[in-house]
Amino acid sequence: MGDIIGIITAGISVLGAIVAGVLTTWSSQRTRRLEHALEQQKHEATKAERAAEVLSRYREPLLLAAVSLQGRIFNVVRDEYLPRYLHSGDEEQEQYARDFTVYTLTEYLCWVVIIRRELRFLDLGDDARNKEFTTRLMAVETTLSHSGPKYPPHFRLFRGQQRAIGELMMVPGPNGGHEAMTYASFCARLDSDPVFAKWFARLRSDVDEISSNDDTGNLRLIHAQNSLIDLIDFLDPDQSRVVDDRSKYVPRPRVAEQVSGRPVAG
Repeated sequence: MGDIIGIITAGISVLGAIVAGVLTTWSSQRTRRLEHALEQQKHEATKAERAAEVLSRYREPLLLAAVSLQGRIFNVVRDEYLPRYLHSGDEEQEQYARDFTVYTLTEYLCWVVIIRRELRFLDLGDDARNKEFTTRLMAVETTLSHSGPKYPPHFRLFRGQQRAIGELMMVPGPNGGHEAMTYASFCARLDSDPVFAKWFARLRSDVDEISSNDDTGNLRLIHAQNSLIDLIDFLDPDQSRVVDDRSKYVPRPRVAEQVSGRPVAG
């Protein structure tokens, strides 16, 4: 009888040890899963915070560059600015009309490259604002790079060209960062560095195409201006930083359309 009790007791002890081991293993695994989940949440929060910090740091210069570019597009497409100054006979005015138009585009591309470099190791994830920011940047980029029949070729820059030009415009900034070179530095480089100037030669000649085309011929720039307004509204929704006019340029009908009231074929 005593032997039976001993066997039962030993069996219970073994069973208890097994159960305890299983529970301990389960508890350890559950703890590790919880720790991993918490660590993942912390990591995601850190990435989101870093992304928000980057966007906050560069919001102002990107906003100002976008405002400058959309304003320049609006003026050169809508107004008589280019016909008046691009071939005025005044060499200084002609150079400014041409080169500052190109500069506003390249300055914007530079700030986009700087921000993307800061964000390249950050997964922006599912945050709605980050997604919207990326979408609005891509809208401008896609319009500039589009190569189909929708747009004439002037001021077309493929994605790689946009990034290369943005990189060329980068200069060292404070605290080890980068910023876009000033207009004065841009003009000096155009005059003194043939390799640098070559990257901008076609854009400089494309300015003539703006003045010689109607709105249909300048549709790429018009759509880019519209997308820039969307980006500006995202960066400064309450207009607390920039109070400039944010009107989206609406293409004017061709003269023949205004006369006949019917679309022009072709």
